[in-house]
Amino acid sequence: MVIPQFQSCGVAFKEWAGVCDALFQGRQSVIIRKGGVSEGAGPGIFVPECSEFWLYPTWVHQAEQGLRGDAAEVPSAQPSRPEAVGSVPIRGLVRVDQIGRVESEKALPALEEFHTLTCETILKRFHYRKPGLWVLGARVWLRDSVLPVVATPEHAGCKTWVILDQPIATSGLSPVFDEIQWAEHRSRLRSILGSED
Repeated sequence: MVIPQFQSCGVAFKEWAGVCDALFQGRQSVIIRKGGVSEGAGPGIFVPECSEFWLYPTWVHQAEQGLRGDAAEVPSAQPSRPEAVGSVPIRGLVRVDQIGRVESEKALPALEEFHTLTCETILKRFHYRKPGLWVLGARVWLRDSVLPVVATPEHAGCKTWVILDQPIATSGLSPVFDEIQWAEHRSRLRSILGSED
């Protein structure tokens, strides 16, 4: 069985709490980014700063999140809140094992099975500045229990990456998708993105 590459990870990636929960529950299996957040490896190339990272849920503009499914109708879509004030619940580790770029708006509907964002949100991101989106295949492993991490001033602000005070061990994690399920996901996503591994 494929397991996280490293014994511990001290890096986290900020993402909407609703998206994090969708990733944890297997309702989403990609991370969608416009780019332009210091991950460029050259012109027209997008490479995440880290290929493995913890998800760091954020509640900024939570009420305005453009996610499909009314939270009142779909209780499982409600993002989990931290139990302790001033803490962030760390639950899932992501490994990015596939990266592709969508250049045509016509390809966006085919991506809907892989994410929970609304069409309006996706279109807004797609057309922001220059048309196009980066799509990261995100395999997720979960901890048995949520680990509350103290949110420090260094974590605040409009930044994508967060350096944790202490690396968190990756042992004992369980994959959201098993090997067969993830292979099927990757194959379908690859057919849309036209990427090669």
